[in-house]
Amino acid sequence: MIVEMTTAALISYSPMTTRGASELANFVAKQGAVGRQSLHNSFYFGSNVREVLNDLFAVAEECKSANWDGQGALPVSDESYRAAYNFLEALPLGAVPPSVGVEPDGEMTLEWYHSARRTLSISFSKNGELHYAALLGASKTYGTEPFFGDVPKIIMDLVLRVMVA
Repeated sequence: MIVEMTTAALISYSPMTTRGASELANFVAKQGAVGRQSLHNSFYFGSNVREVLNDLFAVAEECKSANWDGQGALPVSDESYRAAYNFLEALPLGAVPPSVGVEPDGEMTLEWYHSARRTLSISFSKNGELHYAALLGASKTYGTEPFFGDVPKIIMDLVLRVMVA
């Protein structure tokens, strides 16, 4: 129920629904979005996505007021929430679902945790950037990627490296 309401509100938001500008490109992008939404709504493919989207909504609601942590945290920004939502919807079907959190600066976070030495955290900034940090055994990697509606390859590669032994 929660996801259906937020999905309807955010479908019109996508920061980049198509890379084309023609009427045909817009039609193809819209049909792709409808097809993907149907798969997300299916029991088999959609249960993980719905669960995480519900978690995202619940965490954002809990942290929508200033000082939600009792230590002066900023409220969750709408832009960060939308970016995290769109990122989750852009994940490949069947991807390992992350856990959801919020940082004291009001940015939503997603985390994939396999063990103390294999973890990935992504923060969604108000300006559309993904800030990520991963611990992969003895290696550390971090950086910033723009988010234009598709999961950057480097992020997907890190998810796989963290979750697949």
